[in-house]
Amino acid sequence: MACIFIVEDEERIGLLIEKTVTKAGHEAVVLRDARELEARLKTETPDLLLLDLMLRGKNGFDILTDWKRARATARIPVIILSARSAEQDKVRGLELGAEDYVTKPFGVRELQARIQTALRRITPAARRVELGALTLYPDSREISVDGQSVDLTYKEYDLLLCLWKYAGRTVSRVQLLREVWGYAADADTSRTVDYHVAQLRAKLRDDPSHPRFVQTVRGAGYRLMMP
Repeated sequence: MACIFIVEDEERIGLLIEKTVTKAGHEAVVLRDARELEARLKTETPDLLLLDLMLRGKNGFDILTDWKRARATARIPVIILSARSAEQDKVRGLELGAEDYVTKPFGVRELQARIQTALRRITPAARRVELGALTLYPDSREISVDGQSVDLTYKEYDLLLCLWKYAGRTVSRVQLLREVWGYAADADTSRTVDYHVAQLRAKLRDDPSHPRFVQTVRGAGYRLMMP
């Protein structure tokens, strides 16, 4: 689990970003401006900074400049989240050292993917994704349940990874066949999916009638449950 600082002065957007971060299995710390950020840095250093540009007091570009100059934070990645979509703003942010630039409004899954990518490139913290009792280690293709390692086959892990990609949302059998097995056509081979889901559940010690992890959505597919 990574610690992620969010500098956002609009309360509604800050709460949305916080929820997005925590759903991805990370700790979120919401701060309203540069003053609160500087105060928090005296006691804690994050693994990633999500930074708005239009803030009261010191703006996001100035915060980013100071962030990259300071030895303690220079190597910590920054993702800019801004309603400013002009190319010159994006170029400036990237030139100042931001890892990524996401324009508001953004999709929840898009932001989670950008966060995971930024953390995976630079810090070890995001190499572990926690969903309640289930922990995934994407880099090493390992998982654990209740702290105990679980051995999965290559396809079982790919299946779990695909469900995690859409965590909280229903994934149809057809979509799973396409993304995990590479089927191009909508062939009626759903037994392949059902068999592998059954095997996955057995290894996760997941009771289908009272699931902790993989839920069957009748007539639609499967869903990886959010904690």
